[in-house]
Amino acid sequence: MLLAALKAAAGRGVDVRVLVPWVSNHVVVDWLARGYRHMLHAKTCTIDGQWSTIGTANLDRLSAVGNYEINAEVYSEALAQQMEELFTCDTTNAFELTREQWMSRPWYSKLSERILSPLRIMM
Repeated sequence: MLLAALKAAAGRGVDVRVLVPWVSNHVVVDWLARGYRHMLHAKTCTIDGQWSTIGTANLDRLSAVGNYEINAEVYSEALAQQMEELFTCDTTNAFELTREQWMSRPWYSKLSERILSPLRIMM
């Protein structure tokens, strides 16, 4: 659902950028998420330079139905600008993972992702 919404927004010309950690503090989650490459840890978002959300809720099934997590939603251009500046700063240490790079990852990574894929329902 989230992936489809992001793709649709990008298709409408929206600047969609997702910054995810290459390595997190949860090894099993890294392996589970690697097949989709969508582990999100920062839990922040800004939209249209006006609306921001900040909190503990992950973008996964478990957080939506089982964990006690919360996000704050704030309508503030000043906060949204500050959040966007922080995002820009964070991207200075990031690299873009291209489709070609993703498809050429080692066979053992692909195999591990396939074996662990049934566990993704818990994410």
